[in-house]
Amino acid sequence: MESLAETSAGRLRGAAAGGIYVFKGIPFAQPPVGALRWQPPQPATPWGGVRDALTFGPCAIQSTIAGDVGELIGIATHETSEDCLYLNVWSPRLDEAKRPVLVWIHGGGNTVGAGSQPRVNGEHLARTGDVVVVTVNYRLGALGFLYAPEIGAGGNQALLDQTAALRWVRQEIAAFGGDPANVTVFGQSAGGFDIAQLMAMPAAHGCFDRAVPMSGSLTTPVPAEAAHKTAAALADEVGGWQGLRDAPAETICRLQSQVPGARWAPTLDGETIDEDPAVVLAEGRFTRSLQRGSARGHPSQERSPQRGSARGHPSQERSLQRGSARGYPSQENGMPLLIGHTRDESTLFTMLNPRLADLGRDRLLELASEHFGDAAADAVACYKAERGAAGLSTTPAAVLAAISTDRMFRLPAIRTAECHLAHTSKVWMYRFDRPSPAHDGRLGACHSLDIPYVWGTYDLPAMRRFCGADDGVGRLSKRVMAAYLAFARGGEPVVDGVAWPTYGTKDRSTLLFDDECQVAAAPFDASRQLWPS
Repeated sequence: MESLAETSAGRLRGAAAGGIYVFKGIPFAQPPVGALRWQPPQPATPWGGVRDALTFGPCAIQSTIAGDVGELIGIATHETSEDCLYLNVWSPRLDEAKRPVLVWIHGGGNTVGAGSQPRVNGEHLARTGDVVVVTVNYRLGALGFLYAPEIGAGGNQALLDQTAALRWVRQEIAAFGGDPANVTVFGQSAGGFDIAQLMAMPAAHGCFDRAVPMSGSLTTPVPAEAAHKTAAALADEVGGWQGLRDAPAETICRLQSQVPGARWAPTLDGETIDEDPAVVLAEGRFTRSLQRGSARGHPSQERSPQRGSARGHPSQERSLQRGSARGYPSQENGMPLLIGHTRDESTLFTMLNPRLADLGRDRLLELASEHFGDAAADAVACYKAERGAAGLSTTPAAVLAAISTDRMFRLPAIRTAECHLAHTSKVWMYRFDRPSPAHDGRLGACHSLDIPYVWGTYDLPAMRRFCGADDGVGRLSKRVMAAYLAFARGGEPVVDGVAWPTYGTKDRSTLLFDDECQVAAAPFDASRQLWPS
């Protein structure tokens, strides 16, 4: 069945199936090609007549990742192109009901992934929760994070893409049955890390009302000097700065992985990101809940980043940052935050690594000393005791994965929650515990395993191998989806039959998603205390 929606750029033709209206490949900005390569996203060019929104737009230029890691992290699903700034919308009705809106920012290390992956099909969430679901593409790798002032590359093009998509949602989603004053942004891995940056970024102020970073949290931006050194090394491979302007996107993608020490990630460029995001988040400068129905509830064009500005945020947004008393939110109006991780994040990378197959105790201690120094033996003993008491594997490889999980995911999530707690009590913590049956159970509850549970796509053939096919998969998925949907609707996650208190530095209450969902007080706290606060 054909469906039409009116946007400020023109009319769109979508499709309806199974009671859900779907619009694919909607441009939220001009193609970032030619003179717009590495520039902030510009408004989409209006079109005449009716534009078909029946097929997904191209995925961002990216390499492929083979095997299970690529399958779970998420790779491109079809055509890739530098022309990639498209989003997709799923809605139960094209009416004026003002449904909650969920906007997904995909993961993939900021180098792979897309909003069109089958495992993030918005149909199930839209139907189950009577919500509008949006998935977004953004520039990846060097095209999204190159810092080279010589060619106008600010180092945070991808974050500005995400911001532009969120502002598009504020402006246009009412035409798709959504509430522009009730937008929850959620994302996993790199998507979660990016969300934490957006929460502390002036250019993204007012773009969303609630946040769900999954397996991603605050991380230190790449210093401008280091980012520029990486850009210069890449430029040397193509004949200098002009070579970067002229090189095919495929060439840049191929070469970006060959630059020693390259980290394509948010950059401390001095403008879009001009200070430690942890400090900004702890002060709550840009994490205010906006009042429904007020001018603040639906950011106007005056509050939007100026399209012609070098880095995407105007001077008046700076006044919000630097103004008197800084406008810090109170406990009552701080942005609700739902944050968490899977129990065994790093097993996806360690258990499938042949170099770690025969990891012994001596090598484990050597690796652990990189984090714990002379206390490595005591730290390993702590991890083994803690895991043994929980009935989990205590092999050297399992302990190494647990240490890596804490360093990369659990501890950053805790620190992000603690920063947010400085100005709001509306923080909830979760941990996804249900293990994967793949590889004889060695993956445990690994990185990205929670995604098909959140989206209700666990029955896809590619996901069934990782999630399993028993009845417990569907039951847990319904509970996870219900918690996310309740959070999007009212700002508080709910799991039937479980009292889920907010997170705090005393009790550290954490909801464990498993066959039997329960709240644990300070889970694995002994190992947490091994790390610097």
